[in-house]
Amino acid sequence: MTQGVRGLIRDDTVMFEYDVHDMAKAVDWYKTVLGLEISFRGGDCHTEFALPVPGTRLALSRAEKEKPIRKAARLFLRTDDLDAVEARMRAMDVKIGPVEEVDGVVRILWVEDPEGNHFAVEQRTGNG
Repeated sequence: MTQGVRGLIRDDTVMFEYDVHDMAKAVDWYKTVLGLEISFRGGDCHTEFALPVPGTRLALSRAEKEKPIRKAARLFLRTDDLDAVEARMRAMDVKIGPVEEVDGVVRILWVEDPEGNHFAVEQRTGNG
């Protein structure tokens, strides 16, 4: 029996992400209205805030102007070895997409559960 990926997923980080068109306006809103502080900035395309629950973050990701914004949050789990997660999921015949590299900041593997829900496993590249 193949072992799942639990041992490869970090237990100190969960992230929910929203797409935004105007990063500066959105960052200002979350800082002003919710009093959140920036915990990570990946250039001008990605900003994260620490939430009150330890290890939980809210991320804002810049969407392309011509594309509609998804109106639901997305779940991200973090790993230090995305290649191992991908290999193990492939061995278990899990429906996954190709690994994406985003602006030299993060590598992302999208996963689909049996009901069609999607989540991502991410690994920071250290360039953000």
